[in-house]
Amino acid sequence: MKILFIPYGTDQAPATRYRVTQYLPHLEARNVEYSVFSSISKFSTSLMIKSPDFAPLTRLIYYAYVFIERLFRFFYILAISRKFDILFLQRTTFPFKLELLLKLANRNIIFDIDDAIYLPDKEGKDIITRIKQYVKKTEVISILRISRAIIVENEYIKNFVSQYCNYVYKIPGPIDTERFFVKKREDSKKGVTLGWIGSPATTSYLHMLDSAFRDIKKRYDFVKFKFIGLGKYENREIKFENAEWNYDTEVSQLQSFDIGIMPMPDNEWTRGKLGCKMLQYMAVGVPAVVPYSSTNAEIIKNGENGFFATKESEWTEILSILIKNEELRRAIGQKGRDTVLEKCSLSRNISKLIDIFSNIMSLA
Repeated sequence: MKILFIPYGTDQAPATRYRVTQYLPHLEARNVEYSVFSSISKFSTSLMIKSPDFAPLTRLIYYAYVFIERLFRFFYILAISRKFDILFLQRTTFPFKLELLLKLANRNIIFDIDDAIYLPDKEGKDIITRIKQYVKKTEVISILRISRAIIVENEYIKNFVSQYCNYVYKIPGPIDTERFFVKKREDSKKGVTLGWIGSPATTSYLHMLDSAFRDIKKRYDFVKFKFIGLGKYENREIKFENAEWNYDTEVSQLQSFDIGIMPMPDNEWTRGKLGCKMLQYMAVGVPAVVPYSSTNAEIIKNGENGFFATKESEWTEILSILIKNEELRRAIGQKGRDTVLEKCSLSRNISKLIDIFSNIMSLA
């Protein structure tokens, strides 16, 4: 069996690392051959990660550049696609309905969609945002229609894509629970660290907790704030450690947290997200505090393996409870770890992925 993985970006992009790259050693161990060719280059992927902070003109130039690059790279993908048994497209779509040509070359197409990328990721009425919204939805629906199977991360997305494909499978995460492991906690007398990990695209969500951060700091002067992977963020009310994201230090940085937070607004886009950061916190035994959504509720049982908080008062109350109770933090963290092992672990889901490949091959 030979698989061509076609992620939207290189492994600088979190979705590529989690939904493609970390599978590869396990596939190799099972004698599954593969190649990886992303729809945009490493340079463009780095721009994509930074793009939320771009000025409007810079963003427009970036979109135009990536559009042209995607066209050129599509024709290389088309040229090599017959050499493989299955094409695995991770978030990858194409302009001008070029996917129809791809289907003629190889109809065993699997589309992996872990976010509601058919929806706008932000509100806006400017012409660039409107064009992006239209193009995204059109391209996604086109690729859904020609896919033999679709892999999703949660029920919210499954309900949408099931309109277009009969074979829909769910793989939450996955999280490499050998890489993300529980480390013995340091003495809480040294302080309690309230932590967040993210990217420039989600940095603005931290401002939803500005009042809660201020209240927590006033009540508990021993609390430390540590944020990893920030874009542009300022908060004069608190002192915080701004830690640069790095793959080699990511796990140890997460293990330094005592509580992990994941603020998000409630909209159609975020309802389709099963937060990776939430699963990361849980995997390393750190209690996660997240907003309620039906998607998060597929993993979190409030007060058992994590906590839901929506209103500012709820964030302050729940964080206060966890800050004051080390035993509760430890118990919730362990139950969170158990949940990830049961539902989202890489070792559990790799077999599911290979079964999907076999099922698609049997349809040929």
